[in-house]
Amino acid sequence: MRKPDELVAKIDRSIFAKALVISIVAHIALMGATSVSLFQDWVHYGIHSPSYINAEKTRERREAEETRRREATAEKAKAEAAEAEAKKASAATNQTAAAAEPARQTVAAAEASAAKESKEKTPPEVQPLPPKKEFQYGDDLTLD
Repeated sequence: MRKPDELVAKIDRSIFAKALVISIVAHIALMGATSVSLFQDWVHYGIHSPSYINAEKTRERREAEETRRREATAEKAKAEAAEAEAKKASAATNQTAAAAEPARQTVAAAEASAAKESKEKTPPEVQPLPPKKEFQYGDDLTLD
């Protein structure tokens, strides 16, 4: 049999310091691994709070969308200008042909006005409500 002092001899060395170091290292690794996107944002925007970084990202997205819209509007305006030029050129070409056939244009204009009149919506007829009736009990309801 062993003496009680021999059994307690190995317990004297505490594992508290070792457990504390392992715990700190594990926490740092876990927090570092889950914060990679925050660290990337810090590289791009500087060390700020996440709310500030999100506000900056939102502002940048809005500016990019506004720039894209401006470019699309400019492209659309260019396309409309080119289309107007093409119409002017075709109108000049068609002007000589149109002078030869004024009767045809008159008929086309009359047809267009007739089509426009037929397309106009007419309001539905307004019918009056039926006269108000006195209250009546149903067949299965009685006051008895």
